[in-house]
Amino acid sequence: MAEVSSAEVGRNFSTYREMAEGSRGAREPVLVLHYNKPSVVIVAAEEYAILKRRDRAVGATEDLPEWLARQIAETEMDLRFNYLDEAG
Repeated sequence: MAEVSSAEVGRNFSTYREMAEGSRGAREPVLVLHYNKPSVVIVAAEEYAILKRRDRAVGATEDLPEWLARQIAETEMDLRFNYLDEAG
């Protein structure tokens, strides 16, 4: 992923838009830095639509069938992963 300053994007927006769209080769998101910190990402509209569809594919636990919610609640974690329960 390309990383550029917001000032650079302002000067050459069409270049970075074309990178994100893939009209200059492979489609590549562009991370825009503002004061050297990640601010926004320029992505192709098609890629954004794909990401938004994935958002909607996530379901709430309240929507699970009761049998599945009960099975998940009764499941015990492998002892090798007990350290994940430790605070701090």
